[in-house]
Amino acid sequence: MLPIDAAPGLPPPVLGFVVLQGMPVPVLAPLLLLDPSARVEAIGLFSHLVRLRNDGPCLLVDRAEDVVGGTVATIDPGQSLNAAIVGELQIGEDVAHVVAPDRLLLDSERATLAALTIAAVARADQWNAA
Repeated sequence: MLPIDAAPGLPPPVLGFVVLQGMPVPVLAPLLLLDPSARVEAIGLFSHLVRLRNDGPCLLVDRAEDVVGGTVATIDPGQSLNAAIVGELQIGEDVAHVVAPDRLLLDSERATLAALTIAAVARADQWNAA
């Protein structure tokens, strides 16, 4: 697990930033994105970060074991906040939810996250200059 720098005043789904290839990358708690009433009490020692494509944020997950493919079964979009969960994938005896990363955040949330990332870059630059 990389150290997560959590500046004060971040919105609840944003746990902080990790530095990847010299740049701060936001870390989001998908649990808080999908269930705003949930809480993240502590980050587990063996939690994993999953980096979304196209230079997206990292998602803090309990565990990431593999990258798999297969036939995705559709689900009722009304059963998912912002229709972020788009299907289910059978993996052996387990079922994994398939999440559409572009539906995890609203446009306004993406804009806020971009502004927070710019502030994190400026903060890192100030520390590096000191």
